[in-house]
Amino acid sequence: MAYEVVLDKFSGPLDLLLHLIRKQELNIHDIPIAMITDQYLSYLHAMDELSLEIASEFLVMAATLLAIKSRMLLPRPEPEPGQEEDVDPRAELVEQLLEYQRAKWAAEQLKEREQRQSLVFTREALDLTPYAPTDPPPVTGVTLWDLVDAFRSLLRKTPKEQPAAEIRGHVVSVEAMMEQMTHRLRLWKTCTFSQLLQFARTRSELVSGFLALLELVKNRVVVCEQRDPFAEITISLEEIA
Repeated sequence: MAYEVVLDKFSGPLDLLLHLIRKQELNIHDIPIAMITDQYLSYLHAMDELSLEIASEFLVMAATLLAIKSRMLLPRPEPEPGQEEDVDPRAELVEQLLEYQRAKWAAEQLKEREQRQSLVFTREALDLTPYAPTDPPPVTGVTLWDLVDAFRSLLRKTPKEQPAAEIRGHVVSVEAMMEQMTHRLRLWKTCTFSQLLQFARTRSELVSGFLALLELVKNRVVVCEQRDPFAEITISLEEIA
């Protein structure tokens, strides 16, 4: 059965493409479509291995990237005198990414203004403690793709399991992994992503552990932080009182 995790920071295929472009420090106006297509498909394969529900728009974008890649491989005939040059096959995708990037920037600006405005009072400050939210703040600084990056790094270091003839007698469930992680974090208070999953010795345990971490993030039991770009992700326990 498919296991679906939804985070506020996760938006869709354009978010993933922007993540890949930023990670590789590419020029958004001159995207190396073959490389980006291969990396995009590798993320979909990672999501499939995790049994994460892949929305239809991700598959549509994959088909779009493959179509653009195919058109880029075809030779372009030289335009005849007075005839316009063929439009770059990437042009429409680039425009979508730029428009999406502008929308994200505008949303961040509006959120920042809202936060600044919330600090302005026209009367003496009141004790607002009774009205303070009991839930911890949402995850900031770490996106779903950052977590998938860290997971793929661990997955590459774990050897693939050979199919066994006998039925396995021990399968670690996501719920059991959640209990183990919560217990460790109560003892450690905070740890790195790799330390939290170091007890997973097989690929199946690693997948269960990663899904357990996503569920803990979704339930706001843990907080993920990344202080510098590409630095180790830190996990902290943030239990609801």
